[in-house]
Amino acid sequence: GLVTLAEATYREPDTTFEAGVAQAMVAVLASPRFVFREESVEPLRPGQVHPFVDEYALASRLSYFFWSTMPDEPLFRLAQEGRLRASLPAEVRRMFDDPRSAEFIRHFTGQWLQARDIPTVVIDEFAIHQREHPPSEEAVALRAQVRRLAAIPEARRTPEQKLELEAAIKRRGAMPRPAITRLTASLRQAMLEETERLFEHIVREDRPLTELIDANYTFLNEELAKHYDVPGVKGRAMRKVLLPPESPRGGVLTQGSVLAVTSNPTRTSPVKRGVFVLEAILGTPPAPPPPNIPPLEAAVTPEQLRQMTLRENLAAHASNPICASCHSRMDPLGLALENFNAIGQWRTTDMGHAIDPAGTLVTGESFADIRELKRILATQHQHDFYHNVSEKLLTYALGRGMDHRDTDTLDALTARLVSSGGRPSELIRGIIEFASFQQRRRSDASAGREVRSSKSEASPAGAGMTNDEFRMT
Repeated sequence: GLVTLAEATYREPDTTFEAGVAQAMVAVLASPRFVFREESVEPLRPGQVHPFVDEYALASRLSYFFWSTMPDEPLFRLAQEGRLRASLPAEVRRMFDDPRSAEFIRHFTGQWLQARDIPTVVIDEFAIHQREHPPSEEAVALRAQVRRLAAIPEARRTPEQKLELEAAIKRRGAMPRPAITRLTASLRQAMLEETERLFEHIVREDRPLTELIDANYTFLNEELAKHYDVPGVKGRAMRKVLLPPESPRGGVLTQGSVLAVTSNPTRTSPVKRGVFVLEAILGTPPAPPPPNIPPLEAAVTPEQLRQMTLRENLAAHASNPICASCHSRMDPLGLALENFNAIGQWRTTDMGHAIDPAGTLVTGESFADIRELKRILATQHQHDFYHNVSEKLLTYALGRGMDHRDTDTLDALTARLVSSGGRPSELIRGIIEFASFQQRRRSDASAGREVRSSKSEASPAGAGMTNDEFRMT
């Protein structure tokens, strides 16, 4: 059919052979068999309401979940022999031990924790440096003097003004200038690897998932350790590093990838950081902001802004009743991270003002700093976190969003995590065993008919199922 289409096209007057082949390629790219994965289901068994997907479809679901690519020969062979479903535990272990499972680590952390955005996030290191090293009064006066004199056309400057300008430029150039920390490509890559390595370590070692929130270790190389001011790390290789006692680091919230991605180009953003905690950790995202909300800085005059801390600026912005309800949830979480600047370095002041990270959550818990907040999230909000991780991973595995029919499945996955102490193996095993992964909600069409699963952002290369998915009850 494709050859016929190509021939019919290039045999037309003034048309080339290449144009015919191009038209055939258009047909390929528009084909449902390219856009969708075809999945067949098995015949209904006695007493069964919803059919199992066949073993070839099950092999594809597994391979796209763990490897982001098509099944390998052992999976195809088991599917052909009808033994894959009975061999799931061994196959899951084999697939997870395979180097290709690094794709699961990379894609899932990249999507869930936004780690994949760190290589391209826009950061103005000079503006960030200025906030933590505000110029002295002498420097401000010299800058104003240079600007005033330079604005006079050279032909109209008096000899005295020329000498004054030269002297001001010389004095300004002689003033000490602290080195500006650059968010280099290698530093960005180390931040990305820190996030991926932490998640990989927890999953492969079957550690409690709450260590993603609060842990006494992280993964560093020399460059990233210097950036974090962690001593004793040498070399370019990333390795597990035990953090000093009472270190504010540990967990994804204090990693450079998250801190930079949730900042503005020129400063931190407590709002973005608070939203990240609500969405990625607690699974309770705020409502979308109403239209025409002015920027944070527009809440006060420029003169007032120079005298305010970022906390005071946020409070002035949130005085609008329309804004207050959401800001009461976001701001305490975001302000707890204010000791970390927009490139993830520790600081104690911002624009000459001391940073106050203390706050109270809308649920009533008070904390003094990020260390206490992490402990609260990992203990008192553990159930919320487990439920959210279950939803994120199930979404990734199925390649579709959740709806009301998934409530029982998510509750069951959360219960498995709670009873196992947060072990990732229980969550992964539960997802694969549950009906959501192995069965399909029966449609009006007869069982055994092919059905299509769209490729989805939630799981690379289309690991998922459509919204008619059956949930286990």
